[in-house]
Amino acid sequence: MAKRTNPETALVLGADIEGMAAAITLASAGKRVTVIDRCEAPGGACAPREIHAGHTVPGLLHETELACRSLLASLGLEKHGLTWRDSDVPLHVLGSGAPFVLRRDPAQCTGLGADNDAYVEWRAWMDRLSGLIVDVLDDAPPEAEAPGLGEMLRLAKKGLKLRTLGDRDMMELLRIVTMPAWDWTEERFESDVLRTAVTAPVLGGTVVGPRAAGTTAMILMREAARGVEPIGGTAAIVDALAKRCRELGVEFVLGRTPTEIVVDQHAATGVRFDDGDTIDAALVLSAWDAKRTLVELVDPAVLPHDVEAEARFWRTRGSTAVHLVALSQTGALPSGVERWITASTSLQLERTADALKYGALPEAPWLDVRVWSDSAPSGAATLSIHVHGVPHELRASDKGWDAGARAQLKNRILGALEEHAPGVRDAIVADELLVPADLESAFGLSGGHLYGGEIALDQLWVQRPALALCRYATPIAGLWLGGASSHPGGAFLGGAGVLGARAALRG
Repeated sequence: MAKRTNPETALVLGADIEGMAAAITLASAGKRVTVIDRCEAPGGACAPREIHAGHTVPGLLHETELACRSLLASLGLEKHGLTWRDSDVPLHVLGSGAPFVLRRDPAQCTGLGADNDAYVEWRAWMDRLSGLIVDVLDDAPPEAEAPGLGEMLRLAKKGLKLRTLGDRDMMELLRIVTMPAWDWTEERFESDVLRTAVTAPVLGGTVVGPRAAGTTAMILMREAARGVEPIGGTAAIVDALAKRCRELGVEFVLGRTPTEIVVDQHAATGVRFDDGDTIDAALVLSAWDAKRTLVELVDPAVLPHDVEAEARFWRTRGSTAVHLVALSQTGALPSGVERWITASTSLQLERTADALKYGALPEAPWLDVRVWSDSAPSGAATLSIHVHGVPHELRASDKGWDAGARAQLKNRILGALEEHAPGVRDAIVADELLVPADLESAFGLSGGHLYGGEIALDQLWVQRPALALCRYATPIAGLWLGGASSHPGGAFLGGAGVLGARAALRG
């Protein structure tokens, strides 16, 4: 007989943003929820991280402007202090000669020059697409394998929304969605600096450069859905989520990692730890990625072979290192700059991606730098630097990520940083370099991937993480997915947690 458990009990694996969003959704529906995580505090990679006394970063992610604000609004976080900026964060491209600043509002940009009218037109087109794309991101994917009448009607409604774009916009969207960003942006803009600024932010969750097919789709998703970020970064979302969880009576079990999801009579009944302890529940929702959940924690004998294979081959090749730097003073930093990238040409983006093919250290990594002055003592600053083109496995060296390889990478990072902030080395009082292998061991991110799995056309929407799993259900009764490897996933924070929990409640 199957084990009898309280039908109102639920377990959530993962206390990151997706996990806590799922927990709140379940608890609001009357479930008794327990959240389990290996980290000692909620938030995972999105929690504040102290580098030096008084110096913290509010999480490791930079793309907080893509948080699923409408879905997060259903969780009641504003009453726990979550507030949003009034406008987007300016993106500076340094090293391009003349000042260049990119924003959503063309009137607030600097350096557009001859591309001003083209950017105004491009931005207006993105705004026309916004409703269509956000509607897809904020809704569960359709049943792709055997859609019923209800699913067919849902798809028809989305098709009608696409049709309302008009013939010209609809045909242009269908034409470009699989194009390389290199080709599409070259069609639109004369300036390579502008093309680089538009393309660079979408490459963080990929292992490719702008010449890869489908990278235009990444730009469309980001630019049409991008809003404003929360004041305080991801740490502010984490704090509000944790407060709301506790208000609803959600219990946290932190600093422990289950070794098995217990399955009895093809139904999930809880989890087991390495010391033999178990926690029982009628519903288990995993905010961890599909590979970690279904390959590492589930006995393969209870999964259909094709589903187990799809989870096993879910691509999670981390390609970004994070370098956290505490500065004693800000004198060397570009004045008034919150975020900048060090690449100023599309070719730099492409060459950095080339290093990933060979598992080698990038000769000239391009950096995405965030400056957090509010998270440091007065007159000081904390930097969070995303270093692109850094492989999880350093195959080009038989010693892997040893001290020598780390020192070499750090030297290249600081060299690239000093090109735009001369003398910054002298202001460093502490730093921490996290290569993808460190991100995996510290936060349980498969492959050290910050976004739960690569962002690519074949890993989006109904294929995130697979056709058989895109509706958050698994072949095991009572086991659901609701992490960043599920739709909308990636940098669209909170979406998968809410949608996965809603699907679990519907059963």
